[in-house]
Parts: sequence; structure tokens; C-alpha cells
Amino acid sequence: MSRSGEQFSSRGRTDTELLHRMVGGDGEAAMEALLSGFQSRHPDVSLGDVTNENLSLAVKSRILKETPPDLWVEWPGKNLFPYVEANVLADISDVWNQSDMEQQYLDGPRGASEFDGVYHAVPLNIHRINNLFYNVDLAVEAGIDPSSASSPREFVEMLRQAEAETGQVGMLFPMKNPWTVLQLWETVLLGEHGHDVYKAVSDGRASANRQAIADALDIVGTYADLATDDALYMSLTDANERFIEGESTFFHQGDWAAGAYTETDGFTYGSDWEHVPFPGTEGEYAMNMDAVIASSMTDNEDAVGTFLQYAGSADGQRRFNQKKGSIPPRTDVSMGEFNAFLQGQHKAFQSSRSQPLSITHGLGVRPDQLIELKTAMSSFVAEWDIDAATQEVVSAFEQ
Repeated sequence: MSRSGEQFSSRGRTDTELLHRMVGGDGEAAMEALLSGFQSRHPDVSLGDVTNENLSLAVKSRILKETPPDLWVEWPGKNLFPYVEANVLADISDVWNQSDMEQQYLDGPRGASEFDGVYHAVPLNIHRINNLFYNVDLAVEAGIDPSSASSPREFVEMLRQAEAETGQVGMLFPMKNPWTVLQLWETVLLGEHGHDVYKAVSDGRASANRQAIADALDIVGTYADLATDDALYMSLTDANERFIEGESTFFHQGDWAAGAYTETDGFTYGSDWEHVPFPGTEGEYAMNMDAVIASSMTDNEDAVGTFLQYAGSADGQRRFNQKKGSIPPRTDVSMGEFNAFLQGQHKAFQSSRSQPLSITHGLGVRPDQLIELKTAMSSFVAEWDIDAATQEVVSAFEQ
């Protein structure tokens, strides 16, 4: 049965509702694992999930009708500002304060959950966006040490060397959707100009850092010049498949891309593919996250609090992230049952000096700003006008 585009779980009648968009694939498997673990621990709590792929619109519509879900899964950080400003999110500080979550979360995930001293979110998982994947054989053939480039601009010469020595493009760069361009731009900004500039730009001080913004766009434009002729029409999925097939030495993407690598026979982590932090971002763990948030209008405060505490627990996060192909935001989750790649990601997360919030995935900017930034990147790849794109980016961050 359905209602307003929502698909109800088959778990039967529930009193407390969790709305999310994790339908199919690793997302659905992860949510199933989380809810199964919760129900085994708390069989007395009547909780069921409802899926809607257009989640944000569905939640906003239901808030306006004063019938919001009790809980829903959203990006935390600045993506939640409209909800916070409308005073529709529950204060869940007690969930944090009455558990060990404050001690077990690093500053980045904790900061993305807290607004003016009040907690409004429980992060479930972390995806790293500043990964540079590489084909081991092609890197050896090119005589390249992928970890040796110290900045995004220096990396340009490595790409040229890779193409000259292997006959394959240095780095695939899918540009069909503007978010992949924006993601590469923010990673270049972080790597070339550092965390302080990155943070200043995302916090609205873009005019003062105009030259850094333009410089990062220039570097992205150079990568585009070195990309394949069909890059403007290439999707992320297509690029990922072509990287697996050996069509490039390098590929920049979030760690969700590695799910396809680990599932491909004959493409083995460590011997066929590897990864390093994108040049210049060593020690930075740029994050995309999902988090559970609660309505301030819920009638089921006890059940909501119980679920939030489980979602933030080591057991809940172990179950969820094993299936999702991501790492837990808690630092104390046993990683023994995770694959070698994710174990390495978790070690890098624990030792990172900072955990920048992704701009592209809504954590580092408000939703209206994200729309404008994607529009700016669409214009950029159509015209390749650095000055015009710089002005659009500055305007988006400062609106």
C-alpha cells in the first residue's frame, strides 16, 4: 500500500515511523540490518520504516500538514538549517549526554549534529569524498608514485606522464551531472588552499577568498582538458566501469565507488587497485554522512529516544555500515568484520587532523546554496569561463 508516494515496510502496523530513501542496493540492506538489530534489542518498541525517494519534499509537505514522521534520515550539517530555523527538529541533547556518544564521535561528525549548543542529529555513517583511486598496473607502467603529488596543481604533471607512458587517459572525469564537477572542485580547493580557506569559503567568506576559488576552478578546467573527449556526457557509473576496465590510471570519487571494485572478480584491492588521499588532502577526511533526526512534534518521545540511542551505538553502526560500504562515525566500533579497504578508511578517519563537511553533499552548505553551486558548475562546463563561474560561486556562498 502507498500514500503520497511513500512505500510502507512489510513489518506490519507501527506506532513510530521512520522515513528514509534507502531503497534497493546497499542502502536498503544497511537499513534492514539496522532495524533488525534494533528490534532484537527492543522488541517492545513498535517501529517501522517508510521509504520515499523524494524524501526532502515528502518531509516538508508533511511538516506543513503538521503530520511529520517521528524520525527521518537526512544529511546533517548545514543541510538541516531550514529545519532548525523553522523549529521543527527535536532537541536530542539528552540522547548524546546520557550515552558515550560525545566521547566516541570525532569533532567533524559531532559538529555536524550540533546547532548553537543543541544536538539535532545522530550520524549513522561516513563516506570519504577525497579519495584518489588508481590502477596499480598502470601506475607501475607509467613509473608513478601516486602518493608523491603534493598538490592538485602538481598532480597535473602526473596525469600527463600517465597518459604519455600508458596511452590511456590519466584520470576519468565524468561531467554529465554537475555534482561530480562540484565535488572535484571542492576537493581541489581543500588540497590546493587548505582547510582554513575551505572552511572560510563554506562559511560565507567567499569574496575574501575569490582568488582561491578561481584557482581551483582553473585546475579543474585543466583536468577537463586532459579528460576523455566524451567526458561531458559521461556518468559516474560509466566512469567507474571504465576505470575497472583499465581505461585510466586514476579516478577521483567518494568511497562508495569502491563498492563496485570489491564486487568485481579479478579486480583485487591492493594488487589491482589502490587509493591515496587526493593530492594535498593528506590528513583530511572530507565527509558525506547520513544521520537520523527527529520531529519536535512526535507523540512517541520514548520510542524515538530509544531508537536514536541505538542508531548512535556501536552495535547499530557496525550493522549498518557493514552493509552500506561506509565507516561508522563512532571511533570504537570493531572493524574486524569489515573489508580491508574500509578498515584502512577507518584508520585514516581516526588519525585525521580534521573532518571537513562536504559541500557537494549538503553538509557544508544550505540547500538553496547547493542548488546555486550546481547551477554554477553546469554553466562552467558549458562555457569554461573562470571569471563568470567564480562570480557565481562567490554569490552562492554569500547569499
